[in-house]
Amino acid sequence: MKKLLIAVVAIALLVWVISWFRAPAAVATSAAKTWPGGMGTLDSAAGRVKLLQANEASKKLAALGKALPKSEAVDEFVAREVARGELTIGEPPALPDLSPIRELLEREPMVWTYSLEVGDAGTSETRAMQLTVARALVASALAKARIHDSTAWEDLHAVWTLARSLDGHPQMMMQTAALTMARMINAVAWKMPLPAPAWLGELQERDPVRPLLQAFQYQTYSYWQDGSSMFPTKMLATSVEHDRAIAEAVFNATACDVNVPVNKLGTDLTSVWRRAFRYRAEREATANALRVRQGKAIETASRCSDGAWTFDGTTLRFSRELATPPPDRPMPLVLRIQS
Repeated sequence: MKKLLIAVVAIALLVWVISWFRAPAAVATSAAKTWPGGMGTLDSAAGRVKLLQANEASKKLAALGKALPKSEAVDEFVAREVARGELTIGEPPALPDLSPIRELLEREPMVWTYSLEVGDAGTSETRAMQLTVARALVASALAKARIHDSTAWEDLHAVWTLARSLDGHPQMMMQTAALTMARMINAVAWKMPLPAPAWLGELQERDPVRPLLQAFQYQTYSYWQDGSSMFPTKMLATSVEHDRAIAEAVFNATACDVNVPVNKLGTDLTSVWRRAFRYRAEREATANALRVRQGKAIETASRCSDGAWTFDGTTLRFSRELATPPPDRPMPLVLRIQS
């Protein structure tokens, strides 16, 4: 009888604690607030998602990508050349034949499965395969550029096609994959044979912050949806509002050296925001380096409100360093273009 009484009291206490922390009205209010840039409320994030399944082209690419031999040498070669602020390109490792992958990407549009579950294993596996393919193609482009083969641009264009196939994907991990691919292309493009193709202008004009913000909103929506149905607490409402405030800060930022607060829902994205804003300066570095190589004057002004560009006849330089945390090995913002 005593044990039963203790159990009843414990249950009653638990119910009281839950009722004390439950705040469904606050959770609903936090979700009803509008996010910046016309993204709407949290429900708008779900409304943007179209449920898609992988098409035959993406399945073929996945099979080809998984068949590529794992190569730390290729990964290190790409990372080293991305981080090298010199026009010279080092000796490449042995590379597989990538023509079937390149031709498939140029021939057939890719459609990827859109999973609504944030961080699911299938999406993670697909992301890893896509980045393996992208690094192999970038390595091939570098190897060709080293011998002044203009078809190097075709390898980079295939990577850009792969990155664009992720447009509209709701998952943050896929949007960070697209960012990584774009940064790799841009980081080596200034070393490619002249002239640069027209499509490079599209890459340099496209800013990743907006799609990252949309993926961030979807991530918040996903956690809000689960929490509001199971345990709508004041803490959840505060976390949702905190993430919306982060989006406001990111949307309004004009500097490229950003320090965004840590989001309370999901994986810490502070390093993602730093990479995305640094990429604005990286794109300018490549554009200016290509101008110099063509005998043109650089653009000294920067989209970054906290920096500008100079060129002393040999070296292109951004006025400040924009550090990103490891394992990022970014393109340098000091480039030696002429000897």
